[in-house]
Amino acid sequence: MDTNFLIGLAIVPVLALAIIFLFKRFAVINPESHEVLRLRFGKLEHRTTQAGVAGNRLSPVDRYITVSRQWDERVFREIESNDAQGTMVKVDLRVTFRIDEAERAMFSVHDWEQALESSTVHEAAAAIAGKDRSLFLRNAPELSGALTEHVRKTMATYGIEIHDVRILNVEFRSEVARQMFEAVAAKLDVAKGEYEERGRTDAALLLARTEERVAQLEALAKTESLKAVGRAYHDMRKRPEIFEAYTDLYRLSQLDPSRVVSFDGFKDGALSTAALVESDLEGERHSQPTNGVA
Repeated sequence: MDTNFLIGLAIVPVLALAIIFLFKRFAVINPESHEVLRLRFGKLEHRTTQAGVAGNRLSPVDRYITVSRQWDERVFREIESNDAQGTMVKVDLRVTFRIDEAERAMFSVHDWEQALESSTVHEAAAAIAGKDRSLFLRNAPELSGALTEHVRKTMATYGIEIHDVRILNVEFRSEVARQMFEAVAAKLDVAKGEYEERGRTDAALLLARTEERVAQLEALAKTESLKAVGRAYHDMRKRPEIFEAYTDLYRLSQLDPSRVVSFDGFKDGALSTAALVESDLEGERHSQPTNGVA
């Protein structure tokens, strides 16, 4: 009894694995963002767009094709053409696309990948031919837009939806590239000189305007100062004692201390004014000549 129970336990996972293997082997699973086409005797019988189980492979007359409808991209390099000046130019393109109608992509063309490449190369060479060189240098949006429209119309007949066609790289001949770089360098030098001169002019103009504004403010400050002094004088005149004191102080402040002698009079017991006069008269008598002799 125990042996049979153990054998049963060992058989259960084996059977589960066998069932899972058979299910994956014969069941057709449609992943998310995919489409499954069921062919019967080589002709399209049914298409399934919903994710999940789409059929089984038990019938020998049925065949299933799983097609991805997710966005994808391809890069095509060194597509040659000529610009408006007749110079050969090589561009690298990146094409973003997806399969919109699986039956067209699978049955309207032998190999949609090859059709995408040939159509992109042909339409790109025709679309960029005769374009101005500046469009390639600055990767103009109108150039990529024209490429996208041309390739989109062509690939729509094959059930391929084109999102956009972008220019990744542009290559000119070495001598042409050198000439363009020299021309660009010369333009940069000219632009640099113009900006430097404009900067000096703007700086000088700003300095002049600043000095003018400072002069205006200084004049305004002096005017306001004089007005304030006038108002102060007017207020002091209303109080005569303060105005006279201020006038005396102002008069004294105008005197030069190095040239002013101050006399406060004699102290008690000092030489009087009469004695000083008498001393001056005696000095004059002694200084006069005697008997006409000098």
